[in-house]
Amino acid sequence: MVDLDLAELLLLAPAEDAESPIPISSLPPVDRFVEGLCRAVGAIAGCIVVPGESGGLPEQSQAIGLVARTETDRAAMRTLIDAAPPISRRGFSWIREAATPDHCGLIVATGGADRDGHLILAFARDHLEDPAVTAQLLTLAPGLGVMAGAMRAISAQRDQADRRRCALEAALQQSECGVVIISADQTVLFANASAQAILDAGDGVELRRNALRPTRYHDAVRFHAALDAVVAPPRHRESQRERGAMLLLERTGAERPLIAVIAPANRGHASDVGAGGDADAPSGGAAAIVRLMRPETSFAHGFETICQLHGLSPVETQLVASLARGMTLGEAATSMRIKTDTARTYLKQVFAKTDMHRQTDLLQLFLRYQRAVSGEMLFDAA
Repeated sequence: MVDLDLAELLLLAPAEDAESPIPISSLPPVDRFVEGLCRAVGAIAGCIVVPGESGGLPEQSQAIGLVARTETDRAAMRTLIDAAPPISRRGFSWIREAATPDHCGLIVATGGADRDGHLILAFARDHLEDPAVTAQLLTLAPGLGVMAGAMRAISAQRDQADRRRCALEAALQQSECGVVIISADQTVLFANASAQAILDAGDGVELRRNALRPTRYHDAVRFHAALDAVVAPPRHRESQRERGAMLLLERTGAERPLIAVIAPANRGHASDVGAGGDADAPSGGAAAIVRLMRPETSFAHGFETICQLHGLSPVETQLVASLARGMTLGEAATSMRIKTDTARTYLKQVFAKTDMHRQTDLLQLFLRYQRAVSGEMLFDAA
């Protein structure tokens, strides 16, 4: 066998047409990887074929990272994929198809946990007429397959992380409480729709240079001191228990203050960090979660559905809603245009249906339910 190294193989690779190379920077990661392999070994097209999610049957397989110099090469590549034979015991096989007389394919097992996956590279047949090129290509084939398998695994992990991120973001967007995720350098990484509405209005807090800043100076001093204590707690703190902070931020006009709650983002991982916080964590990672809530946030969303779950009548629902808004029983009776004794009778019926015995317990029950029906969608009792 002719002894050539990769550098010499690169010198033997056919020159690329100046108009045909694909701009690597514009490709997804897997495509960039396959494009790099193609350039390294002189292939004119390539892809990684992975089994389908429902069992890995050949007809369910899919090609990822498919790149080609020209549309003609891409069409030939698809023909070679369909004509791919079983891989030999050596870990690779040639693909020759009469429909593509000017092209020849090489299929290589990727190995690892994804045993049914494989790498396919397409070459111009005249490029493989040189025995030295063919010999070195077959020498490199197992290594190329291993690299393709590793790239496929990384890509799968990244796709899973992206799906999880999208799911978590969708869940946060449903919250009526403003949620802002802060990095270690105190810049904003994420703000849900409720938080963005507060920031856009400058309602007690605003966004300046991608950092949270209360609109009042004295609030800003307290807020940043509290945020510093959460993001980088003092090293001399004896207790390893994570601590948060809660404060009120003044708003313009006569509105009640904005409620801000600051909590560490690494809850449940205190054993992994030192007494002074995770000083070695990357500055771009999440360090704190800030929750912003307007006291006048409507309590009505989903409220009727919650009452229906317990079999409350419309008038009982109206009574509980009035009490939840902070009215006394007498004030609720007046607003409903009924006697206080009648309202008290309705309240006893509500206690019986919800298995509650005190008004405070009843309101706490409905508040707990309210956390599960946040967002803008409508809910029906089922």
